[in-house]
Amino acid sequence: MDLQYDTEHNLLRDSAEKFLAERYGYKTFQEISSSEAGWSPEIWAEIAELGWLGLPFSEEDGGFGGGPVETSLIMEAMGKNLVIEPYLPTVVLAGGVVAALGSAEQKQGILAEVAAGESRLAFAYQDGDTPVTASRQGDDYVLSGTKKAVLGAPMADMLFVSAQEGPNTVVFGMPSKLKGITRRSYRMMDGPRAADIEFNDVTLPAGSRMGDKEDASAEIAFVLDAAIAAVSADAVGAIEAMVAQTVEYTSTRQQFGQPLSKFQVLAHRMVEMKVREEEARASALLATLSLDGAPERRVRAVSGAKAKIGRNARFVHQAAIQTHGAIGTTDELSLGGYAKRLVAYEINFGSTREHLRRYSALIADPEIAGSGLMLDPAAA
Repeated sequence: MDLQYDTEHNLLRDSAEKFLAERYGYKTFQEISSSEAGWSPEIWAEIAELGWLGLPFSEEDGGFGGGPVETSLIMEAMGKNLVIEPYLPTVVLAGGVVAALGSAEQKQGILAEVAAGESRLAFAYQDGDTPVTASRQGDDYVLSGTKKAVLGAPMADMLFVSAQEGPNTVVFGMPSKLKGITRRSYRMMDGPRAADIEFNDVTLPAGSRMGDKEDASAEIAFVLDAAIAAVSADAVGAIEAMVAQTVEYTSTRQQFGQPLSKFQVLAHRMVEMKVREEEARASALLATLSLDGAPERRVRAVSGAKAKIGRNARFVHQAAIQTHGAIGTTDELSLGGYAKRLVAYEINFGSTREHLRRYSALIADPEIAGSGLMLDPAAA
């Protein structure tokens, strides 16, 4: 397996980082994060114009024929620049579900609108206190139950909802403001928006069911693993930014007439932080490249990356803040924003500890791939 980017990938990464460095930045993050909407329609339109929203989807579905590697490069640049636009919930999660399960007509209609920036999506898969069930009534389906921590739901035009139909898991697509849908929106610790959603006898036509698979569990498991690979790349971007800021700070901050970087203990700390960054980058890339492999290889690479990067992320953000001192915890510096993003990474989509257990179980018995851990987008 080649763990190197080619020329086109490097060009995409460089152009993404250049655009976001010029267009986003810490001040923009603070303004958008504290706004009522929690996202910027103007920046979303610019991202659509750059082709990022349709990047991973096939050309026949209205996309640009990219894949997980291209998505990971965009996500890494977003993590590096603290972007909180609903790219992950729209493109990776809900878009991934549509691409994996939808009929040709469903994919062409929905994904073309996503690529054009005309529609934002959210995928509700984690049950709340009452699991969502789907029952057939004549030509319609009726959904009832609750979902929790649905990323991007407050600004979503369409919701995609997993539900139990007898022993099977199926997915339905629907407008987000249908009668019977109640959303309780809130801001996540690192800035993005999410919502808890209640479905109270929501009536849907049979055509709202995504595709014709009897059970969608395997496809959902794949989409969640792809999302973990994507947020792992995002975490790498945040780690890189924290390492760079800390190296710069120790190179310019004077103590006893010389830069902090001249002190051996801090020089060693900078080296260790950089090593952790490179380990995280290699782990994220391995997870990304393993997505098209056999389930046991895919799940092992994804959980291994999530556990490894979670540990490295904690070391880096703690070392960065400790090196900066008290100012590192204030809103004056972007370090606090990166630290919250990395803490959220450790928790979201299954904690570091959960993925260590999942990885250990897979080593012992590869046949359980995809059948154990139900990943929670906001579980502690």
